[in-house]
Amino acid sequence: MRLFQCDRCGRIVPFSAHRCPTCDASLGYVTADRSIRVLEPTADPAVYVTDDRDPPLWRCLNAAWGCNWMLPAASDTSWCRSCRLTRGRPDEAHPDAVDAWMTAEAAKRRLVHQLDELALPIEIRSTTSPDGLAFDLVYLPGEGGITGHLDGVVTLDLAETDDCHRDDLRRRLGEPFRTVVGHLRHEIGHHYWGRLVGQADNLNRFRRLFGDEREPYREAIDRHYTAGNGGWDRSQFVTAYAASHPLEDWAETFAHYLHILDATDSAIAHELIPPVTAGVDRVDAVADLGIDDILGAWRPVNTAVNAIAETLGAPAVYPFDPVGAVVDKLDFVHRQVAAHTERHRFYATH
Repeated sequence: MRLFQCDRCGRIVPFSAHRCPTCDASLGYVTADRSIRVLEPTADPAVYVTDDRDPPLWRCLNAAWGCNWMLPAASDTSWCRSCRLTRGRPDEAHPDAVDAWMTAEAAKRRLVHQLDELALPIEIRSTTSPDGLAFDLVYLPGEGGITGHLDGVVTLDLAETDDCHRDDLRRRLGEPFRTVVGHLRHEIGHHYWGRLVGQADNLNRFRRLFGDEREPYREAIDRHYTAGNGGWDRSQFVTAYAASHPLEDWAETFAHYLHILDATDSAIAHELIPPVTAGVDRVDAVADLGIDDILGAWRPVNTAVNAIAETLGAPAVYPFDPVGAVVDKLDFVHRQVAAHTERHRFYATH
């Protein structure tokens, strides 16, 4: 992710900032320019402006629960575009559930920001857009909630926000990498498969690389968990789970494509990669690059970060190195993301 700075003092501020830690300016994320801006008060205590040219803004109604996103004061809704994607929230009488929801929402805002940077359309599910996107963040302690995607609805078991629970599953399922934003990037990949591949003319190419998505899904997933991860071929699949079914292979590859882009963008922002080396100084220009350019810029930084983690006694931050067919699959995802703006309609009627 690129760096954000306070308009007033110029210091770097977090993506989640409500106030500048240096000069105490009031801050908010303005979706129109995907930036953190200083907010100036107006006569109405609920309304802010960024400068004389921009329309008045107000904070998302979920500001008290960590959201720093703004929306036009003339809007007919009280929630920002990220929060509007979520259908409901936990009861405030259950603080553990609220804390888990806040953690998941923070990861979702990062995801939405990245999708916006890539110009991947997000249409909020509604009665007029029944094929749009929605998130169900489910808190069912002790009941084993399901994380997944179905017909545009991404469901996340909020137990995944608990480090101990997530680490236990990571070891039990033989997964070296398991994060909340990783789950969201994977599930959103399923949503975009229908938009980027399913309604385009790339199914034959997809099937040559990933396999036939018409393979019975439930049987394939059951077979994967019965057989375990012992047969994972890293030159063919980005993760062991990717080998379970072609659609899971796509979703895992899509998620790791977003991981790599965000990591590379962050490295460029922190001047760990010279922009001339990466061939880009912003991830929103990524469509002009090839996957080899992206991987070439990212690999040395990933190697260094993993080595630094090892010196601190921590596990590898990102324990993957795409090779072989995995690079071809990442390239396929990259080409679909780069080409989507040329299509007549992104959200097709099914």
